[in-house]
Amino acid sequence: MAYSRILCAVDFSDHSNEAFLEAIELAEKDSAALFLLHALEVQPLLTQWLATDGLSDLTMKIERKAQESMDSLVNSVGGRLERLKVHTEITSGRAHAEILENASVWRADLIVMGARGAGSLEDAVLGSTVNRVLGDAECSVLVVKKTLD
Repeated sequence: MAYSRILCAVDFSDHSNEAFLEAIELAEKDSAALFLLHALEVQPLLTQWLATDGLSDLTMKIERKAQESMDSLVNSVGGRLERLKVHTEITSGRAHAEILENASVWRADLIVMGARGAGSLEDAVLGSTVNRVLGDAECSVLVVKKTLD
């Protein structure tokens, strides 16, 4: 099966980085467009202890770090992305909901993601982002495990 619009969800974990490499290979093979998505799940537990401007500063630092990580990820593959149509986006919200919403809006025909991510307490209690995406995605989902070194 050939894909034309691949969404790769990244959280900068080892599994996610492996999924990114797999997504590039598929995009190169099929001349597909590649959409790299990172969802920030910024939910400070003690917001009442942070002044509004303190929370804004914290959020801005987290967003800046996410952008630096995205840039580093893209730059890590050298010129491999130059021949592809690539879009990167950093969004805020629950990872599974952001992945599903963006895949639908972007009309992705494949979602690629790592088998395990950075994780959260919510994932441990309610189920992983991967399981939620697998259960609700309207398109195919490729789950990539990190290869053993």
